[in-house]
Formats: sequence, structure tokens, C-alpha cells
Amino acid sequence: MEKRMYKLLIADDEYWTREKIRTMIAWEEYQIEFMPPAQDGEEVMQRIEIEHPDILITDINMPFLNGVELVKKIKEQYPEIVVLVLSGYDDFAYVKETLVAGAINYLLKPVSKLDLIRAVSKALELISEKEENERQTLKAASLLQDRELSLLIEKERIRLSVTQVTGTALDSVGCSIMLIKIHDLQSLMGQYQYDMNYLSYSIKKKLREFDQKQNLVIFNYINRSNEFLVVSELDVAQQQVLALKIMKRLKEETDSPITIAVSEQSYSMDSLHDAYVQSISVLMTRPYNRESVILFSNKEKNVMNHQVTDCFSQESEHRLRAALKAGSEKAVREFLLDEAGLQTCEKHNFMEMKQIVNRVCAVFQDHLIGQGASEKSIRELGRLEQMTDKVVEGLDVEQLLSLLMEMQSVVLGERKSEVTGNIRDCVKEAVAYINENYFEELTLSGLAKKYAVESSYFSRLFKQETGENLMLYIAGKRMEKAKELMRREDINIAEVAFMVGYDDYTYFSKVFKKNTGVSPREYRNRLFQNFTS
Repeated sequence: MEKRMYKLLIADDEYWTREKIRTMIAWEEYQIEFMPPAQDGEEVMQRIEIEHPDILITDINMPFLNGVELVKKIKEQYPEIVVLVLSGYDDFAYVKETLVAGAINYLLKPVSKLDLIRAVSKALELISEKEENERQTLKAASLLQDRELSLLIEKERIRLSVTQVTGTALDSVGCSIMLIKIHDLQSLMGQYQYDMNYLSYSIKKKLREFDQKQNLVIFNYINRSNEFLVVSELDVAQQQVLALKIMKRLKEETDSPITIAVSEQSYSMDSLHDAYVQSISVLMTRPYNRESVILFSNKEKNVMNHQVTDCFSQESEHRLRAALKAGSEKAVREFLLDEAGLQTCEKHNFMEMKQIVNRVCAVFQDHLIGQGASEKSIRELGRLEQMTDKVVEGLDVEQLLSLLMEMQSVVLGERKSEVTGNIRDCVKEAVAYINENYFEELTLSGLAKKYAVESSYFSRLFKQETGENLMLYIAGKRMEKAKELMRREDINIAEVAFMVGYDDYTYFSKVFKKNTGVSPREYRNRLFQNFTS
């Protein structure tokens, strides 16, 4: 399907204002054509009849036909055009007139990137209400917000120029980030037809129900679709009220555990990377269970300096090594349940569970290499180990134990089991089901229950019959489908990841590279080079 391009026209007699807005955003990435700017109101009226823009951004003070008169004319003759006005501090009386005349918002000069993103996104949402293909327009609005605002928290601190942030109410020390993490986003993905931007827009719309003053910055982290961020100047008491409302609203939508982690109120818009890192640190202190929680950073209570218990001592490590050396699957399972604490994991917090799993994986790897295992087995273990961070994040102990037992079977080697006709049929049905439903939340424990077979037995039989580990088979099928979807130019790579069942683009990228040897972006670039050569 060919993408609909939305036409944006700016009218301002100041060259630098026009040029700044043109270069502030990579418009075409969001299906927006930035038309050659107009210099006065009369030129705007002449061009509208021929070029039919969807969005107009106009200065209030222009020669020949000022902004107020221009807005009135457009609303009379071209009511479908969404109008935004540019103004200085001294033009507020005119601003009120343009809003009465039909403009939807005003942008204060010098224009901030944040205000521009929010205003254009709102314009696209209004356009969507009048169009048959509503979802495509909402997708453009959602993507514009998420991708541009995610730059504020990406990697190292990204400092914005003064002209990009001046003018927003949040451009001062006193901001905080509220991180809202839906740990099992796959429970929602099917409801939105695995359309990442539609799901993102819908969740953000629900969050905005509580933004009565329109002064919260709400966006979805582009690389982790299950993380939504709210930037505000609210004090702690107000944050608590907001967090409780959001938690209640989201719990109506999903059975997934939710963590709301709030940073301190000591950041500005150009240092949100630090606030995000702090909110992640707060999240790491949550209890490792499926209960939803609200957490606040609090230096006085030492939340940020929470001491992680050493849950995996040298003595514990020796016992696990002994169980592996004895080749006892039963002893390894008992160790994971009892000593590593997977049976009573509620006594651990999120960070402690991550540490335990990392230590277990290291022991598994050491043992496999020490036994002189084949390169194939070492690679297989490495691919399974890569899955652990994502499974830990899901807070599902049963799924985590299943994955660790899958890894243990690689380390100890497969025991042959007698296969009856019924069991063989179950494996064939499972393969067919995975091939058709690869994008769903598929786990060893879930599939074993579906076919009424004990999970470790089912895992062993699946590999015995197919020659491939169950979880790696699922990942391979998803990668196969991802490569097919990458041939479509109308879908970006983050959307591809979502469509094949990954709510975390960073994780998808790692799995893709492990499977293909190249990153998703490099794979797609090579693909299109071959098409054009």
C-alpha cells in the first residue's frame, strides 16, 4: 500500500523561522511533505487552491494579510485544513483571536522542538477523524512523537540546542520521569492486530485521560514498546495520585504485571537520559513477582542505594557444578527451585533475580566448554542464554524455569525417550501451530499444557523429532517471517519486530544478528541494494 503523504505549509516572513522549522524534524520519515514556505498571507491563499496542504503553520504578524485574517479566510473556504499559529510574547491578544477564528493551537517563538512535535501530532490526529484510513494517520502522529522524544533518553545524554527547548513549560530543573512498564505486552498485542503504532497511540490516549491541563509529555520509548514515559513537573503527592489512576486504568486493559517507577524531581528536558536511568534503577528494586507496583526514588529511604543480596554464593556455585558433573537433571532442577530460589522467588527483587540467572548461565557455559562440547552445542546454549534477560523481564517464574531447563538439556545432552504415535502427532501439531502463530506469546510451558504433556518431556521429544530446540525453533520461525516482511518498504524495522512477536526492538535486533550474522538494518540495506542493482 502506498503511503499517504501529508502536506505541511509554513507561512512566515522571517527566513530563519521558516528554515529552523524545516530542519528541526526529518519530516518525510513521518509521511509529511514539507512544502516550500510562503512569505505572506496572500501567497498562502493563492497556493492553497492549487497545492491543497493538510496543515498550515502561520505567523500572526505578516504583510498584506495578517494571521488572524488568514485563519478566518481559511476556515470559511477550506475548513478541512488544520491551522497552527506562530506568535511572539507580545501577541497574546492576537493569539486569542486566531483561536476563536479556528486555529487549533499556537507555537511561541522561538519554536521549541517539543512544542512543534506535540502540535503537529495533534494536527494529524484531527486529520484522522475526517479520513477513511484513520489508522494510517494516527500511526504517523504516534510515530512522530515517539521517535523524536525517545532521542531525549537514548544512549548517552543528548543535549538539545537552546532554540529547540526554549518555550516549553518543562524547560527547567524540576522535571521527573514516570516510567510505566507493561511487563507482558504480548497480552495486549493481539487486541491491536500486532500494529505497534496503533497500540502505542491507544495506550497514550488512555494515559492522556488524566492530563486535564495538557502539560504532560507522554510518549512510548521507540526501542522498548512496553515502556511508556510521562514527563512532568508534578510534585510527589500529585505523582502518587496520577500513578494510582494510571495503574487502575491499565489493569482494566491487561492481566500483565505493571511497574510504575518515578525518578526524582530534579531534571530538565535536556537531561532526561539521567532521569530515565534513575527510573530503571528504581524498577530494579521491585519484588520479583507478578504483582503490579508503584515505586518512587527516595534518597532518604535509600531506595537508589538498595543493597543487592548475594543470593548465589561460592558454595552455591560449587553445588550446581557438582550436579552438572554428576549429569543429574533432577539435581539441577532441585537446585534451581530451592537454592537459586525460583520456587520462592518473591523473596528476591528484580535485580537479584537477574544476577542469579546470569550466574547460573555462566556455570552452564563453563561446564559445557569444559566438557569439550561441539561448536553447535556452544552456539545453541549462547542463543538460549540470550533469551534470559527478556524472560526475566516478564516476571514469569514458570517460563524462566522452563528456559533454564532447556539450557540444562543442552549442557547435559539429550536423553532419548521412546516416542509413541500419539506423542509424535502432538509434536507435529505443535510445529504446525508455531508455524501459523509464531507472533503469539509461545513458551515451552504453555505449549506443553496445550498438548497435556510434562514440559521437560515435551521439550526433549520436540528436539528428538525435529532436531531443534523448541525455543530456538520459535525464534528461527520469527526471524524467517521478519526477513520476509523486511522486503516491504512501507514497514519500518521496529514495526517488523512487533509484527513477529517482539515488543523490544533492541532485543529483536540482538536475536536477529545472532541468527543471521548481521543487524536488521544492515540486512535490509543489503536487500534493497540487491533490488536496485
